[in-house]
Amino acid sequence: MPKETFFNLPADKRERVIEAAIDEFSNNDYRQARINEIVRAAGIPKGSFYQYFEDKKDLFKYIVGLIYEKKMEAISGVMNSVEEIDIFQMLRLMAEAAIKMAQENPKLSLIGDRLLSDATLLKEILEGYRQSSDEFMETIIEKGIQRGDVAPWIEPSFAAKLITAFMLTLGDAVREKGSGQLTEEAKSRFYSMVRIIEDGMRRR
Repeated sequence: MPKETFFNLPADKRERVIEAAIDEFSNNDYRQARINEIVRAAGIPKGSFYQYFEDKKDLFKYIVGLIYEKKMEAISGVMNSVEEIDIFQMLRLMAEAAIKMAQENPKLSLIGDRLLSDATLLKEILEGYRQSSDEFMETIIEKGIQRGDVAPWIEPSFAAKLITAFMLTLGDAVREKGSGQLTEEAKSRFYSMVRIIEDGMRRR
């Protein structure tokens, strides 16, 4: 997490640092991204960078956290309607929200693509977010079983991990490489994934 001094900065200065970091991490793999370029683009002394963050990884984790927050905002409406729709309808709406978020934020999508290509960094950075996603999905599956939408033999914790891993893996495959954008073919694959999940889990 950033140091308190970062959060004490004026909002416009914080935004400059964030935008400079997003530009650098979307244009370069994490290991090739340069702090020197970030501080230059943000218009801050390099010494100030270390007053705000421990190191490059600390900043990168913060940016990934912002991406996660934006994704959660995108699906907040879906989460609020969980009681009214079945799990498979909800997954489709979540897919639509994720697609819209990717289309509206191509730089953030590129950062996600680059992270997915680095297995070691991915495991370290996403560990906490994966657990949160698993727990959310497990709750939804349990409600689906109670409603009669999901087959009773489904084990919620295991199924949640499979869905999270499936969606994470697919995210790397569906985007048009180097653009951060989702193609029509990619969208079709995304919805096919939801259909595969439904065919395997729906109560007959």
